[in-house]
Amino acid sequence: MKKLFVTILTLIIYINVSASTLDSIKVSKVKAEFSGFFRADYWLDTRQVVDAVDGLFLLYPKSPDYDYNGKDINAEPNVNFLAMATRLRTNIRMPDLFKAKSSILVEVDFTGLSTSGTSTIVALRLRHAYTKLQWEKSSLLFGLTWHPLFVQDVFPSVASLNTGAPFQSFNRSPQITYQQKLVSGLTLSLSAINQSDSKSSGPIAEPGQYSSSYLRNGLVPNLNATLQLVSGPITVGGAFDFKSLRPRQFVTSLEYADRKYIATERINSYTYMLYAKYQASKLTIKAKGMLGQNLFEHLMLGGYAVRTLDSLSGKETYTPTNHLFLFGNITYGKEFQVGLFVGYAKNLGTNDNFVSAKDRIYARGMDIAYLYRISPVLTYVYDRFQISTEVEYTAAAYGKIDNLDKGKVLNTKISDSYRFLVVVQYSF
Repeated sequence: MKKLFVTILTLIIYINVSASTLDSIKVSKVKAEFSGFFRADYWLDTRQVVDAVDGLFLLYPKSPDYDYNGKDINAEPNVNFLAMATRLRTNIRMPDLFKAKSSILVEVDFTGLSTSGTSTIVALRLRHAYTKLQWEKSSLLFGLTWHPLFVQDVFPSVASLNTGAPFQSFNRSPQITYQQKLVSGLTLSLSAINQSDSKSSGPIAEPGQYSSSYLRNGLVPNLNATLQLVSGPITVGGAFDFKSLRPRQFVTSLEYADRKYIATERINSYTYMLYAKYQASKLTIKAKGMLGQNLFEHLMLGGYAVRTLDSLSGKETYTPTNHLFLFGNITYGKEFQVGLFVGYAKNLGTNDNFVSAKDRIYARGMDIAYLYRISPVLTYVYDRFQISTEVEYTAAAYGKIDNLDKGKVLNTKISDSYRFLVVVQYSF
């Protein structure tokens, strides 16, 4: 596997170098540019929500949790102020290398949280770290950046840090990405991706914790192919994504605790994506659709469940979830900008029936039949300073999972919430 990878990488560089040698490297001065912004978020949630980063990252409202008197504990509001999304970036232009323009980018923010006792420590978190070689018609990127399913050219323009999740991917991962311009405006991207901060769920992680070991132990990286066409104000594209996880290295017999067996079972998943954007001087319209399996590490709904369980050896097989994700986003204006985001997610069940035990389900929101969000935003921009106010209305249809009918969610009831958000940002 390693020899094949090295061979492919060598061929890519050889083709783009066109028989150049180290003597052909054009030496120029290293130039570093610094940028970033200060950001403060202020918000009120009308209900307890599923979130991350001390509530900064909203996903969807929590399901009802009734007390002894029949009152919903999660119907309580919540308020918070944070400035952890403040960001620093260094973009370094390096000397030409192999007849390519070369650069290094490193970006951090302060949303790296760790808890010790009753104290929460705010630390720097690495967001992006990569080097890029740019030829006239192709490029090669090594490092940590947005997953191709995020689509940097077509992501929602919203005030919230969630950037449209869980209706669209939010995932930064270590990768190798090769881009080739096929004809004018048409580009093919091929990526081999691993996991770091954005991790899968599975059986060996502690509750609420996730691991990259399921992908790493499988030896096969997450593979993605994206085709994008840009023609004037219009951008359209599509992608195919493949991922293969190995949830366990070994299993333990359910009857004999001292008996272990190597486990080689895998869970394969496939995702298909289409997207489009129209951009004029003041008007921007974006839309994306994804039909995906097991997109847990993208902060989206889904995952997988144990399809069969051998009562003697403890060996498992798995079945993935299937979800449809859609969003539409429109913005208009320059100094005063108005926008509207609409997102919808539909649970299409699993490929197969599965065992009923809750601790054998490794998924997010599997008891949600559908989820939607309507989010208007108003932004005032003055030079590098901007202030945004946004209302996120998110509704989730919770119900009971029928494991004997491929994960169909029955007897649903809507749980909804509003987030009233104000964001102040000053860029440099």
